Amino acid sequence: MTAAPSNLFAEKRALRERVLALRGALSADEVARRSRQIAMRLLALPAVREAQTIFCYLSHGNEVQTHQLVRDWLAAGKHIHVPAYHAEQRRYQPSHICDLERDLAAGKLGILEPHTRRTPDRPADVAIVPGVAFDAQGHRLGYGKGFYDEMLKHFGGLKIAVAFDCQIQPSVPHAPKDVPMDVVVAENAVYWREHA
Repeated sequence: MTAAPSNLFAEKRALRERVLALRGALSADEVARRSRQIAMRLLALPAVREAQTIFCYLSHGNEVQTHQLVRDWLAAGKHIHVPAYHAEQRRYQPSHICDLERDLAAGKLGILEPHTRRTPDRPADVAIVPGVAFDAQGHRLGYGKGFYDEMLKHFGGLKIAVAFDCQIQPSVPHAPKDVPMDVVVAENAVYWREHA
């Protein structure tokens, strides 16, 4: 669903508020349990199993939890990139990390990010992306800042979103600059985007 520009902002804001309220109502135990279900589905994807280099967001609040995934991937010898905020450019860029505990500190918006920026020496094979709402066609509603759209607009690997079932919507309003996901992984289903 592509709305007229005048309506798009209002539609996105209304959907964002509604879905954030649903996600915010999940208890810490529910978030942990559902995150484990999603992680099992995510790790079953061949592209994720075979990836040597993975870009992954670091979960915050009631997002699908990713910290244990990152720990396990690092322990398995995979190269991990995470978002790092560059204040002078006012955007996030991927940064290589080697250790989840030692390499990170609370950054912009209170989200963990590398305290020392390390420019990756190789592109990621897959990107694990957060968001507020998604539909089965891979359209993504983020938090309204456009940080991930900017990071992913030239990304050549597989773009994978992880989301709780309550975040999957019949349709998500989107604009041409909004980067769609190739796959959305939820607790009870995996949604593959149909490419034209």
